[in-house]
Amino acid sequence: MRILFITSGYQGIYDWFESWIHDELKKEHKVIFYYFNQGVKELESILQSFKPEMALTLVGYKMPIAIVEFLKQYGVKTSIWLTEDPYNIDRSIGLMNDFDYLFTIDTAALEFYKKKGLKRAYHLPLAANPNVFIPKKVPGEFESDICFVGYPYPDRIQLLEFILEKTSYKVRVIGNWSRYLRSYWQNSNLNIDEGWVEPPIVANYYNGAKIVLNSHRPSNLRQNKNKLGIAGKSINNRTFDVAACAAFQLIEFREDLSNHFVENEEIIAFRSMKDLLEKVHYYMKADKERELIAHKARIRVLKEHTFQHRLEQMLSVIGKA
Repeated sequence: MRILFITSGYQGIYDWFESWIHDELKKEHKVIFYYFNQGVKELESILQSFKPEMALTLVGYKMPIAIVEFLKQYGVKTSIWLTEDPYNIDRSIGLMNDFDYLFTIDTAALEFYKKKGLKRAYHLPLAANPNVFIPKKVPGEFESDICFVGYPYPDRIQLLEFILEKTSYKVRVIGNWSRYLRSYWQNSNLNIDEGWVEPPIVANYYNGAKIVLNSHRPSNLRQNKNKLGIAGKSINNRTFDVAACAAFQLIEFREDLSNHFVENEEIIAFRSMKDLLEKVHYYMKADKERELIAHKARIRVLKEHTFQHRLEQMLSVIGKA
């Protein structure tokens, strides 16, 4: 298939997502990467010479709708992968009728689109790149008892404060956390590696931790664009990354979890702070059990949850139309 892959216009992790997707697509297909700020004339040149059969973009919030309309004039099937649902679903709603195929990472968002009458809406989570997130030995600077990588949302700050107050484990936090955990700076059990970290380095932190904590972004944050208050049901992409490293994680429960992993065999979830604390204490001592569960999680990812699997699913859906 000839595929036009249009950049989202977002940087940071999206540079990595788009690179991984592009690399995966070009293994089996002819792909051109188009930056929408190159303009319509450049797009027209690509359409006339390359003659793409479909176009794919992530997020879609920054892309001018004129580009989508131009693609349709040339008979190109258009698809969007909404990777910020449901947290920015107010913005997604404005796009849901513009594309031929809509893929969302969250099942609650999918339910909303279906209720709105969208027939070509599908659930498609993000995934792991198994060439980046791999099991490996790492230097001591990446080691910890408990590790958390991510943005300091209020719920996450409470979670980390709870762990620091209730345990004496070595905790390593990666991200822009210093201002939020200032009162714990003198705590010898806390290490903060400040700033955003690229995925290959994140993989080192996962591999160096006995337990990786994984909590989800709250659906009711003031910064969200979610006036409808749609509560997310699906697990985050970090779940697949941690599992691909064969690292053990304690994940905040979401009802979609069982669609991807077998709970208590391939992954362990917590449902409250009390539950989290009990499981932290238990699994910190259960080395062999931790390793076995993490190993099974990696096997599951390699079988079902890589970008190769996701893109095969997407193209199968589009190819059947």
